[in-house]
Amino acid sequence: MRIGKFGFLNNFLPYYWLEKQGYKTIEANPREMAKMLGETIDFAPVPSFHFLLNKKELRSYDFCIASKGEAKSVLVVSRNKNLNDGSIALTSQSLTSINLLKIILRERGLKNRLVLLNKGKASELLQHCNQALVIGDEAIKARMIYKVVMDLGEEWYEMTGYPMVFGISASLKNFDASKANELILKSIDWGFKNLNEVVKAAENRFKMPKEFLEDYFKTLTYKMSGKERKGLEIFEVLCNEHGLL
Repeated sequence: MRIGKFGFLNNFLPYYWLEKQGYKTIEANPREMAKMLGETIDFAPVPSFHFLLNKKELRSYDFCIASKGEAKSVLVVSRNKNLNDGSIALTSQSLTSINLLKIILRERGLKNRLVLLNKGKASELLQHCNQALVIGDEAIKARMIYKVVMDLGEEWYEMTGYPMVFGISASLKNFDASKANELILKSIDWGFKNLNEVVKAAENRFKMPKEFLEDYFKTLTYKMSGKERKGLEIFEVLCNEHGLL
């Protein structure tokens, strides 16, 4: 089975044991992954927005990438101190986060102009606008340099009281990837039981502080429960209300 993963730190713990056992995975950013599912990949996390847009053709599973509060790696950053009404440059790597940002801004009555650019680095995006939406490892790096004016996971939780599901595992409707889902869930359980080993390996690979890595892995949720499903349901409702789906 061809298994995909986001090429970000947020997928490191879920796949660590799996890859240690010799399973091969294919890395891509969320937008790329959405295009690859069903063509070069059988099972993978895909952006939640993509899943909702195509759910008649897709089957979902229990593995997800979600946050109950701060996401820490889905951020609007700025050279200024606070979110202002200026334009926000959007990374081309994202689908869910862009639409989540649109919902948050509209619900808050903000009128920021959004500028989609074919770039992923905060430094490149901030050359065009005073504020930028960045995701994944680039967001983690950016928070060390620039002012975080919005953590989208935190904003969503404050607005709804439910987790934000950024990615959900999926396959095409006619393909049963239950075995891959079970392996990932087993890998997640192993990862948290052996967190010190996972953190040490992540520290070597990503060159990030141990304390941050421990906190980051504990911040994220990797399994769909009733609250995650409700959060995804609310996201779908708001996407429809704001004409995004």
